[in-house]
Amino acid sequence: MSTLRLLISDSYDPWFNLAVEECIFRQMPATQRVLFLWRNADTVVIGRAQNPWKECNTRRMEEDNVRLARRSGGGGAVFHDLGNTCFTFMAGKPEYDKTISTSIVLNALNALGVSAEASGRNDLVVKTVEGDRKVSGSAYRETKDRGFHHGTLLLNADLSRLANYLNPDKKKLAAKGITSVRSRVTNLTELLPGLTMSRFARP
Repeated sequence: MSTLRLLISDSYDPWFNLAVEECIFRQMPATQRVLFLWRNADTVVIGRAQNPWKECNTRRMEEDNVRLARRSGGGGAVFHDLGNTCFTFMAGKPEYDKTISTSIVLNALNALGVSAEASGRNDLVVKTVEGDRKVSGSAYRETKDRGFHHGTLLLNADLSRLANYLNPDKKKLAAKGITSVRSRVTNLTELLPGLTMSRFARP
């Protein structure tokens, strides 16, 4: 099995972090495995094929100095602040396996005392008395000889801002309403007070 490198960004610039992610992914040997941890200051990150004018409230973003960035993976639009931790697992094939990287995150949460489980293609959820609550979402990218799995973890994000800069799916909004959409996520600090980025990233 190839060696694993842990890289942690000390920048909160989304364009820098996404550029570093792309550079590592392109330049690393196909035998290398990498875990890249990073955080972005106030930013909306959209998927590779998304239209920002459709997905984002660009007027509100400009008013509040929220940046816009596009990732090279798929998935939907998300709001990042410093309470949101991002992770990227990268590996050459055949070692790249998103089920393994998902298990690593679940095991790390379990070691901290948080019991979570995978839900659907992209989410990690925890069970609460109010029902399942999302704490992580993911997106993926594969090329001929390598792949990556990047995702987010809500450590201590400002959940009241999550919907400020995004245009929700009209079908979801009609079915569940904006209050319900907001209530389906929770911070890990609600389950584990005192959890910090440094504690989560500790080898």
